[in-house]
Parts: sequence; structure tokens; C-alpha cells
Amino acid sequence: MMRRASLALPMIALAAVFAGSPAAAELQAEDASLVPLFLQTCTSSTMNAEALLSGVTGSSEWQEVPAPTVDLKALEKVPSTLTTSAFRKPTSVREWKRTVSGRDVRLVIAQLPAKNVYHNVCALFAPDIKNAMPYFDAFRDGMKAISLSGKSTDLPHYVEYGGRLADRRRAHADMYSRTQAMTTPRTMHMAIVFE
Repeated sequence: MMRRASLALPMIALAAVFAGSPAAAELQAEDASLVPLFLQTCTSSTMNAEALLSGVTGSSEWQEVPAPTVDLKALEKVPSTLTTSAFRKPTSVREWKRTVSGRDVRLVIAQLPAKNVYHNVCALFAPDIKNAMPYFDAFRDGMKAISLSGKSTDLPHYVEYGGRLADRRRAHADMYSRTQAMTTPRTMHMAIVFE
């Protein structure tokens, strides 16, 4: 036991040195920008689908992609306890792109049939993400702000939240750094579906 503790001290010291390096500061800045972008774009106090769509189409930063490339059904391919056939047969799928900290970030807003449990999807995709863990805390805080609670996790790549929004509509959100919904390797998605 003592030996493990003594080996851990140099590792902690090394991590502290690395955390102060310019490369770490740049990575932290990238980490800090993605979850707030998702929350700003895909969540609000009212969780109104028309308002989310209006915010994106009215922004000069997002450029619409004429032919969406996302495989919406593949958003179900996660280690989830809740998501089953949530993304089946969308009635509308729109995709946008923008550059964030040198990454080609994609956004998808989709509508699902009225008979589905969830009717709206908003998902952000960011490539070149090693794992999702650096994003977990900010994502958790954002989900708590809209009344969703943690449901499961699969470290270091996956976390999910679910429950009811303030107005009692059902919602489910997850983050997965091995998404199969985009063809770019090591892409992370942050997605929310709601009534």
C-alpha cells in the first residue's frame, strides 16, 4: 500500500507540471468551449424546438449543410440504459457546421414522428476527442439546470441523463466520445431528445 502511494506522488507532480504547459492550456480552452456551445444551442429554459431552430438559422456562425451526413439512427448505438429506438424514422433532419478551436463541429436538429416518445433531437458532434471525461462535469451541470438527473455512465466515454423537464415533458441526453453517427473517427456527440 505504501509503495503505491509513493509511486502516485511523482505521477501527481508530473500531472501538475503538464497542466501548466501551453499545450494543456490550449486543450483546456477547447474543452471549455464545446459543452457551453451544446448547452447554448440545444437547451434552454423552455426547451422549445422552434426557438432552438430559430437560434441556429439566425446565426451567422452556423452554415447549413445541404445534404445531411449524420446517421441519426446510429445515435442509438451507445451503452445506454434508456435509449431504445428513439431516433426511428425522422420526419426532418437538418445539419450545420462551424469551426470551433480548429475543429469542424457539426450540429443536427431533427424532428421525429408524433407517435414517438421523443419528438425533437438536437445533437452536437466534435471530432478528435480522446475521451468524454473532461467534459462530464460541465455536461452534468447543464443537465441539472434543465432538471435531468444522471442515469448511467461507461467510463471514460459515455454518460447519460434523463427525466422530465420543468414543464414535465420527458427528455433524455447523453454524451459519447465514440459515436457512430458520424464517419469521422474519435468523434464525440452530445445529444438531447425531448417531447
